[in-house]
Amino acid sequence: MDRFAEYRSHFPALKECVYLDTAYDCGGTDFGIEAMKQYFADWTAAAVKNERGGPGRKTHFEVLDETRGLIGELLGGVSPEQIAFTRNTNEGLNALLQGYAFEEGDNILVAAVEHPSVLMPALNAAKLRGVECRVLGTKEAETLPLSLYAKAADEHTRMILCSHVQSSHGYRIDLAELGAFCKERGIFLLVDAIQSLGILPFRAKEWNVSAVTAAGYKTLTAVNAVAFLYAEERLLQKVWPVYTAAGPYMGVQQEGDSYALFCKDDRKARKLENSSLDNPGIYCLREGLLRLKALGSEEIAAHVEALWQSCQAGLQELGARVITPADHHAGILAFDLGDNEEAFAFFRSRNIALSLSGGRYLRVSFAAFSDEDDVNKFLEAVKEYRKH
Repeated sequence: MDRFAEYRSHFPALKECVYLDTAYDCGGTDFGIEAMKQYFADWTAAAVKNERGGPGRKTHFEVLDETRGLIGELLGGVSPEQIAFTRNTNEGLNALLQGYAFEEGDNILVAAVEHPSVLMPALNAAKLRGVECRVLGTKEAETLPLSLYAKAADEHTRMILCSHVQSSHGYRIDLAELGAFCKERGIFLLVDAIQSLGILPFRAKEWNVSAVTAAGYKTLTAVNAVAFLYAEERLLQKVWPVYTAAGPYMGVQQEGDSYALFCKDDRKARKLENSSLDNPGIYCLREGLLRLKALGSEEIAAHVEALWQSCQAGLQELGARVITPADHHAGILAFDLGDNEEAFAFFRSRNIALSLSGGRYLRVSFAAFSDEDDVNKFLEAVKEYRKH
């Protein structure tokens, strides 16, 4: 059994159906279950030994530190001290937008096609913080060229928010190009990477990405209550925590009868963590990250690319209109068969798990646990549908 086949064997959903919906979630893993069991075993052991360190005790904090290190590696080599755990993707963006020291006249840019997890925090910042939110393009846009952002940016633009890979149709933005533009203009680039991490190598520093946020329940194969935020020091120094609680970087200072909050180091992301974390979820995330690391990011990218190309060629041969551009894609492949709602129901009747994305496109998605047999069974179903 090769490494990818062994990895695949740990996903119970794959034994029950043709699973092509990792862009929605991973469907759960048996190693995640074992990680949860380990969490409770460690908790019991820590209680017996009277370990200190708050909820979860000392042993759990060591696991958290290890997981931050793995995330830092996943992002191309960033410091674990720049990583905070959150509950979901949009919580990271909200923490930055609500805590940032905006000034009068500042604006931020976001595309209309973005997932609500990106668009809504930007709109909420306009409502609550007074910053101008410029929504670019249309909800139907199928590409996001640099020119879209370049034309809208000016000397008052402080942030650009975008998804590395669009959830709806799989378009992969060129982060190296956009990051270079942002660096030149002094703009912070905030990226939702939930649809690319675990599929593609990511290079936060090289691409001049200021912040990355992602939940763990898709290609990182954790659960839907754990996520992380990476932010560079330059950005963090302009952000005050929206929620504060006792921790390594936040505290209360007393001078006589006066009390005030203080931050021990405003360059560290953990100042944004709100006390007790989802320790069981972090255990699960650690296990998923360790297994992805063992497979190798370049090897995963090549594996997924081969499946994507095979599926794209098969769909085109069968007369489907492929939406996701061949030169800007990752693990998602969106396509149109005409009556997509009817086609979706047909595929579900054939025990194929996929998505009807926004009611517009059919969407299949691949991960390290997908294989060529999945593609072949899916294309056979497409052929059957076209004939019926």
